[in-house]
Amino acid sequence: MSGRFKSYINRYEVEMKEKGKATFKSYIADGLQEDGGKEEVEKKANNFFVEGSLEPHMLPGEKLIAKADGVLKFVPFSDRKQGVSGHLFVTNFKITFLTADRSSYGHNEGGRKQLNKVLGDDDIPLTKVDSIYQIVSGGKKRRLQPATSVSNPTKYLEIHCKDFQIHTFGFKFCAKDQNKLAINAIVHHSYPTRSDLLFAYDYGHSSKFTEQKLETRVVLQETGLGGWRVADMNTEFCNAPSMPEFFVVPVYLFNTDLVKLAVIYNDYRLPTWCYTHPNNSSLVRMSYVAPESISKEGHEKILSAIKQACDETDDPKRVDLSRLCPSLRELQLSYEKLKECCMTDSVKEYISTDLAWYSNLDSTQWLQAVCKCLQITFSIVVSIEKDKRTIIIAEETGCDFSCIVASLVQMCLDPHCRTMVGFQSLIQKEWVAMGHPFQKRHGLTQENETERAPIFLLFLDCTWQLLLQYPSSFAFTETYLTTIWDSVHQGLFDTFLFNNCHQRRKFMMEGRRMALVRLPSVWDWQFQLGDIDLSLFNNPLYIMRNKFDLNEVVCNAKKTLTETGESLRDEMYKMKLTDLYLEEERFFPDVKGILYPLFTPLVVKLWKQCYIRWNIPAQIIGGGNPSRYLQQCVLVEEVICLHHRLKFLQRDSQRSQRPKSELIFSVEEKQKTPALLKSCVLTSSFPFSHGPPTKAYHTLLWNPITDYVQNSTIDYDYTNADD
Repeated sequence: MSGRFKSYINRYEVEMKEKGKATFKSYIADGLQEDGGKEEVEKKANNFFVEGSLEPHMLPGEKLIAKADGVLKFVPFSDRKQGVSGHLFVTNFKITFLTADRSSYGHNEGGRKQLNKVLGDDDIPLTKVDSIYQIVSGGKKRRLQPATSVSNPTKYLEIHCKDFQIHTFGFKFCAKDQNKLAINAIVHHSYPTRSDLLFAYDYGHSSKFTEQKLETRVVLQETGLGGWRVADMNTEFCNAPSMPEFFVVPVYLFNTDLVKLAVIYNDYRLPTWCYTHPNNSSLVRMSYVAPESISKEGHEKILSAIKQACDETDDPKRVDLSRLCPSLRELQLSYEKLKECCMTDSVKEYISTDLAWYSNLDSTQWLQAVCKCLQITFSIVVSIEKDKRTIIIAEETGCDFSCIVASLVQMCLDPHCRTMVGFQSLIQKEWVAMGHPFQKRHGLTQENETERAPIFLLFLDCTWQLLLQYPSSFAFTETYLTTIWDSVHQGLFDTFLFNNCHQRRKFMMEGRRMALVRLPSVWDWQFQLGDIDLSLFNNPLYIMRNKFDLNEVVCNAKKTLTETGESLRDEMYKMKLTDLYLEEERFFPDVKGILYPLFTPLVVKLWKQCYIRWNIPAQIIGGGNPSRYLQQCVLVEEVICLHHRLKFLQRDSQRSQRPKSELIFSVEEKQKTPALLKSCVLTSSFPFSHGPPTKAYHTLLWNPITDYVQNSTIDYDYTNADD
């Protein structure tokens, strides 16, 4: 036995003690019985241990608070009967579980979780923690409230996360002092009471990021709107703290008018321009006129100015969102019920929930809220585009459902908002700059616990419904939307950390240390994801429609049939081509066209990738939306390859490499097949879930993703100029 192997055993005896010895001896026995003898044993030992000490990866400003040894992390849906032993670390940023055993934790056998550069598979940001449960005798759960202290050792701990994932830990073999210290550290640091107690504050002091400025001037310069101007009456947030420093108003209102009129609106949120259609109809958002306001003449003056800016004879149409949409409290209750439906961690609980799945889902009223937002969007799109009416969306606060509806309407009317850059700019303009209170609504601090409501999640869900209805009209995929939702809870990005630009400015400039704080923008995707994961953001159907004119293809095919003489068979082919094109137009409209949302209960679906991706028994092996997505990618790659060869054969010009599709099949240019396709299998939760955790779940249906593309005509060899 080599000295290196002895050192593994010695280290193991120190770290894992008596319980671990038995486990490790079984590995030795298995290795000696297999071909390879000592070499196989050393291979298993390499899998069992990690070189060097087990220490968590720490970001700048991150500090270790507590550590617990001999902690068990249980595999989901194993009823706390399967797991792995390791160390639990609590820092001021995350909860980290580290283990030297890389072979017994079953999820590595199944699929591949989206790889994050900042967080590992077993890292839980404290800002992602939704609730913490202590499992007491009899299997009963006791929720640990903020500011509480645990005095007795904990046997089991369940951490429920805001992304609908459940992590279960066992402390049976953990020392009592470490047990209590770790549990209390988790409870205390998961519920900060002020924004400057968030890890982002400490992290921002040691970062080298540049400040992301939010401006609206560029928007007007590009559109050339004559009836609107950028108002600068709120510099340094002196008149409306929840509004941006610069926003767009009718050109007929002077700054002095705006300062006087702001006091008549709730939170001083004046009517603000959102979008102008080519027919000159506009979309405006505003908060309610304050009840204590004595004079209503100022409001009439603003409405008249909006009417003049749009050059319309009719008064703007008002849409009252507070009356049409559910209240924040109702939406939060709906969200809590949705979590009860989707968040299970045992097979028994899953079966019980599954028996009444549809009735339970209907009782949540979540899909009804989605339907209502889409219905309002549809009516506004019709009013602006067909009736040529200017719309004012009014809400009591002007910063919640106004953000949803304003964004959805612009996505339906403006194709640029359906691109990745346009969508990100839309969120910056209508959500971040206009003061949606992300910190309050997502419960990042305990200052305003009663004001929690998943407004932004509802918006992403509505966007996914549009993507489902018009699959070729969006440049991004549902994986992109899900990743945005996950990024909301990381607590590192200034995009989703604050209630408004004023709070953001104070956080960055003042704070505890009176020093500048710089945080990354969530839109810098390279900060947290690699090229392969980023390629999963690209929609193959959108790429297809932008690269190839399908109308021209059909017309050329008809023309060819006509020129060759019309036999009965040719006439049948022309009819089939016509039917194919008409059906393609019905299901896949022009990417530059206007979208009209469907909002009936028969059309609106549950966003499974976001809500039940961690629910292992519900996963479809080899199926679901990821299966269609991968097959669409294969189709696009084949079309690009064949189109490139056809172009090459039709011309005598110099050889050139075929275009890249920027899909997962063309990331690693020098390999025949990207490593991603070799290393994972396909489930309905790809790329987020690990798949079934034990060998008991494995069947003949577990095929690697390479099986989906091995018979295609894709040529991955970019070094060959003749491809």
